[in-house]
Amino acid sequence: MADAKSKGKSTSGPAEIDPSFLTGFGILLFAQVLSAIMGVYTQVTYDTYGSHWHENLFYSHFLSLPLFLPFLPSLRSQFQEFLSSPPIHLSSGYLQPFLAPPKANSSDLDQGMPTVLFSSLPTISVPKDILYLCLNALTQYLCIRGVNLLSARTTALGVTIVLTIRKLASLLLSIWVFGNQLPPGVLVGATIVFGSAGLWAWEGQRIGRRKKMRMD
Repeated sequence: MADAKSKGKSTSGPAEIDPSFLTGFGILLFAQVLSAIMGVYTQVTYDTYGSHWHENLFYSHFLSLPLFLPFLPSLRSQFQEFLSSPPIHLSSGYLQPFLAPPKANSSDLDQGMPTVLFSSLPTISVPKDILYLCLNALTQYLCIRGVNLLSARTTALGVTIVLTIRKLASLLLSIWVFGNQLPPGVLVGATIVFGSAGLWAWEGQRIGRRKKMRMD
C-alpha cells in the first residue's frame, strides 16, 4: 500500500524538463538577441557610410573563416564521409528540360545544335552528399545575399520581421512535407507572427500615405 502511494505521488508530480531543451532554447534566444544587435549596427553603418551591402556580405563571411580552424579535424573527417557517399550520375538528360525549344523559322541545323552539343557531354559521377552540400551552399548564398540586399533598403525591424516569417514558413513547410502534426503552440505562434507582420505592413503603408499627403 505504501508502494502504491509512492507510485501515485511519482506519477502525479510535474513533468521534468530536458536540460538539453533548455540549453538549445538559451542558445537560440542568445542568437536572436545577437542577430537583432547586428541588424541595428548594420543599419547605423549604412546610414553613416552608405549602403555598401556587397562589402558587408564579403567581410562578414571572410573574417569569420578563422573561427572554423578549431573544428578543422571534424570538418575534414565529415568531408571524407561525404566523398565516400554513393555517387549520382549526372548526364546530359538533366539539361534537356532547360534547353530552349526550337524556333519555327530556324533551320534544321540550328534546331539540332543544342541537342547534339549536350548529348556529346560525358556522364559525370558526383558523390551524393557532395552534390547536396553544393546545392545547400548555393541556396544559403542566395538567402544571405537577399538578406543583405534587404538590409540595405529597409530598416533593421523590417529585416527581422521578414526573417521571422521566413523561418516560420520553413517550419510549416517541413511539417507539411514530412507529414507531422501541427502542435497547438506552433499554430498560436504562427497566428501571432503573421498577424504582427500584417499590422507592421499596414502601419508602414499608412505612414507612407501621410508623408505623401504632407508633401503634396
